[in-house]
Amino acid sequence: MLTTNPIANNNKDVFILSTLVGDHLRQTNGREFSLFELHKNDSLKRISNNFDLIEMKAKGGYISIYFKFSKSRDESEIELSDQEKEMLVRNNWTEKRFDENYDGEIRFDYGERFYRIKRLALKRE
Repeated sequence: MLTTNPIANNNKDVFILSTLVGDHLRQTNGREFSLFELHKNDSLKRISNNFDLIEMKAKGGYISIYFKFSKSRDESEIELSDQEKEMLVRNNWTEKRFDENYDGEIRFDYGERFYRIKRLALKRE
């Protein structure tokens, strides 16, 4: 049985965002996207009101997706499947400092590495 990382457990919406972004990157071969496009692909509406901003930046060796939480964020009602729960705790979750423009970052490998999630970072309080 895997133990849940407290950062992961309190940020299920970030995990769902990361899976939606990863799927989009694979389907479009790394093309940029908007939050509106991700909302359309979120059939269960698990991130609909949780994010105000996403921004993609390619860096040396990885792609970063920066995000800003919405004031109406409520991730407490998000239900995950058993497979998603396992993936949630297997990811590398950390905390770090961000400027006021962002609340977190999702890092992905480039396409030749299948846009796998490298790290999920949340703003240190």
